[in-house]
Amino acid sequence: MTARREWVVLGTITVAWLGLLLGFALLTPAFGAPDEPAHVDAAFRLALGLGWPHGGEMHYLAAIRQIVEHPVPAVDRPTVDALLAAVPGDSPAIDPMSQNPPTYWLVAAGILRLIRFGAHDWATSVLVLRLFDVVLVTALPVLVWATVRRVTRSPRTALVAPLLLFAVPQLAQVGAGVTSWAPMILLGAVLVWLSVRVLTGDRSWWTTAGLAVAVTGLAAISALGLLAVPFVVLVFALARDERGERGERDRDRDRDRDQRTARPWRRSALHAGVVVVAAAAVSGWWWVRTLLVSGTLLPDALRGVTTVQPYPSGGANPGAFAGRQWDGLTASFFGDFGANQWPLPPMVVDALAIIGLVALGWSYARRGAGRRVMTIALVWPALVVVATLAYNWRNYLGTHQGNGLQGRFLFVAVVALVLSQAVAWRALVVRPELRRRLARIAAVGSFAIALYGIGIAYRGAWENVQFRVTPGGLSAMAGGSLAGPLPIALAGALFLVAAVAAAVFVWRAAAVPSTTAAVPGTTAAVPSTTTAPVTGLPLESPPTHEPTVRKENS
Repeated sequence: MTARREWVVLGTITVAWLGLLLGFALLTPAFGAPDEPAHVDAAFRLALGLGWPHGGEMHYLAAIRQIVEHPVPAVDRPTVDALLAAVPGDSPAIDPMSQNPPTYWLVAAGILRLIRFGAHDWATSVLVLRLFDVVLVTALPVLVWATVRRVTRSPRTALVAPLLLFAVPQLAQVGAGVTSWAPMILLGAVLVWLSVRVLTGDRSWWTTAGLAVAVTGLAAISALGLLAVPFVVLVFALARDERGERGERDRDRDRDRDQRTARPWRRSALHAGVVVVAAAAVSGWWWVRTLLVSGTLLPDALRGVTTVQPYPSGGANPGAFAGRQWDGLTASFFGDFGANQWPLPPMVVDALAIIGLVALGWSYARRGAGRRVMTIALVWPALVVVATLAYNWRNYLGTHQGNGLQGRFLFVAVVALVLSQAVAWRALVVRPELRRRLARIAAVGSFAIALYGIGIAYRGAWENVQFRVTPGGLSAMAGGSLAGPLPIALAGALFLVAAVAAAVFVWRAAAVPSTTAAVPGTTAAVPSTTTAPVTGLPLESPPTHEPTVRKENS
């Protein structure tokens, strides 16, 4: 496959992803995304200079609760200044966002002040913040492509992999809402991409600097980001030094063997230390303060206002807890639209989850390139799952509730999950004809699931959950959405046109017979439509066979 064709297909997929994001951003009612009222309230408070209290001590602005609980048509929306004057002060409700560092909300507050939000109606502020988050997660298909291509060295596999993002429409809805998860998703994607580069031989300081930025950003937004620190340390510890494995033929034969084998470890430790020190210097103070004040890194800001329900007969039930976690986590990962109100059919959710897990497990019975890198990358989502279950178990023991609606937590590791599926299916499906069929099924099926998710979000918000499109529903959407019907129609058209074009491109690319090109420095062969090297691609570089460090003079 030529570089130009690869650019075109990747660009088309990215435009389709942007169209899907814009569709959710414009179609979803104000405050209709998960935790959106709390995120908007936190941004408003900081934009007004009201400070950042300890977790559990920050109350919603009364004005925010007013517009959340009593929505009005677009023509009746007051300006923010008028709203604050009419409904001043705080409400009794607790905004739980202050249990996190204020990093994301400070940026959001800066944007609000930049647009002089007080002079506009409140819907403009919500829309601008949604569009800001859309910009943050638009590059996700490109990062997936770069990661998968680095591991598999297959342009076709790398172009099919981003299509799997469309099979998780909840990812698009969350990323298109006002939420601190938007930068977390972006930084998590960068984390996996750069970690894969390290695992495949990249030892450049630019890569380490990028990892330091990603890990520092994650830790400065949420306690979940702290898990990136041990993950990066593990990546540097397990990264293979290709030069050491090849015996360093280019080095002098009389170089001391112990010195030769020790240096890669010292270098890896130095790179890992830079990442850890950067994260500790920027956000360490916050977590030390939180630990001293609350006794835990993640206090439950809503514990004081949560009603403790009695256990059923027999007390705590780990089996019932596990069942609720499976149902809640899978549904809120693949698609539970609105404020976790309108899920995809359970049969679809379970089928997607089980097929993905079975394929991943089965792939370990087959030999395939990239399995080691995939396994190390999967440590990141594994850490997220374990931390999420531990957090939910703590809440279950304290409040006797544990609905498991934190599937969006896994979005910080979505690139690692897509990588695992790409490597797994590549190992399981070997025959070229079956691979062509699989690529086509992935293209058509993923776009169909995304379109179905948009349909569920529309029906839930504007058609009273009924499977229909009526003049009444369209009128309600026109009067109640953030931007009106024309931008929604344009976003929908952008998604449909780009999705059809991307599906056609992938369909045709799968039909072209491939030749086999050997990757220099390896014994593996990868499919390719040309034996000429492909260069000049975004976020890509030639295969790394030696760590990219300055050579020392002997």
